[in-house]
Amino acid sequence: MKAKIGIFFILTILIPTALLAYFGLLSVRNEKDIVERSMRQKYEAMAGIVEEEIRVSLSQAPEELLADARYWENMLVSGANVFSNEVSLFDANGKMLGGQMSRRLQDADFTRPIRNLPYTIAVYEPHPFLLKVLEEKREGLVFYISIIIFSAFSILGGSIFTLSALSHEWRQARLKSEFASHLSHDLRRPLTSIRMFSEMLKNDTVPSEEKKREYYGIISEESDKLTLLANNILDFSRIEMGRRRYNMREEDITRVVRETVERFKVYTIKETRAVVLNIDASDDSGDHAAAKSSFPIVKCDAGAITQAVMNLLTNADKYSSGEKEIVVNCKKEKKRAVIEVVDQGEGIAKEDQRKVFQKFYRATREDVSAVEGSGLGLALVKYTAEAHGGRVTVESEKGRGSAFSIVLPAEAGTH
Repeated sequence: MKAKIGIFFILTILIPTALLAYFGLLSVRNEKDIVERSMRQKYEAMAGIVEEEIRVSLSQAPEELLADARYWENMLVSGANVFSNEVSLFDANGKMLGGQMSRRLQDADFTRPIRNLPYTIAVYEPHPFLLKVLEEKREGLVFYISIIIFSAFSILGGSIFTLSALSHEWRQARLKSEFASHLSHDLRRPLTSIRMFSEMLKNDTVPSEEKKREYYGIISEESDKLTLLANNILDFSRIEMGRRRYNMREEDITRVVRETVERFKVYTIKETRAVVLNIDASDDSGDHAAAKSSFPIVKCDAGAITQAVMNLLTNADKYSSGEKEIVVNCKKEKKRAVIEVVDQGEGIAKEDQRKVFQKFYRATREDVSAVEGSGLGLALVKYTAEAHGGRVTVESEKGRGSAFSIVLPAEAGTH
């Protein structure tokens, strides 16, 4: 897809814009060159006529007078008088010959040395408005070049922005398509289990009471999975429409976390995974001996925080093998309460760590379709944390597990 977008951008935007800028500049430059070329041709013709007049006069002059320097200069000046005040002659020292006005060689609009003679023909423009037109052409060239360059960059900038927006929409469309595929897969699994075990219980084909209890537990667990998935989708839908509201109350965050961990243990009743809860109310001073049993007050929506922690726990469960424990740390850091969920799973690659909080995104892996998940859990965790004035962070290393932390602002009081 990226290669197609790049080719599309080059063929439809970059090349036409470059050609537009090139031919626009060429057109403006040609207009300026035409004026300059016309004036130069005029000056060269005038200098050529004066030089020819001088050579004709020299060929017709008596030899005995050619040794007289004054005669030489008068003859040269008379040759230049063909164009009256438009042409002057200068000697090798830059001194003007004859003439009623004082001119400088460096002020001439055109100069040309006379062949085989130590004199220079200087042409001056008698109509200043032509020079003014030429200068306006030069200034206009700079202005038009600026306009063309600005237009080219505006087209490129707008095109890049449009392509970026389209690319984002295409990527979101692809992710939504994958989300629908994963969602249908995730719904099918628990529904199949619920239907199968409920049919067995209904038809009384279960061999023992122990098996009945096991099947009831599986049905309950799969129902919890469906409930969590449905809540995630509903919350995400409300967030997308801007209708998600939070019932903010002062809560004992340790109670919320403890109840969530207990609920998660029931959620994974058929597994033997250990879930360890550590509650630490010590300050950043490092004096752990002075740890208090109280914890700072957190103003939050208990249901939303429960759902966020459940999403982190289920994520840790999905990407960790059954024998590895999950650790939940609830601690105080200055004026913040931190809920940290640490697993010993496969970890997250560095390039994926920023993306995991994007909606519909699932980290790249070979068996991604084999792991349940809609790609909404971590996005909802991030939204919930930020809606409470906090943030969510991740520390992970490929193959060495992950640590997700929900950081929430805490009040001064304690429970």
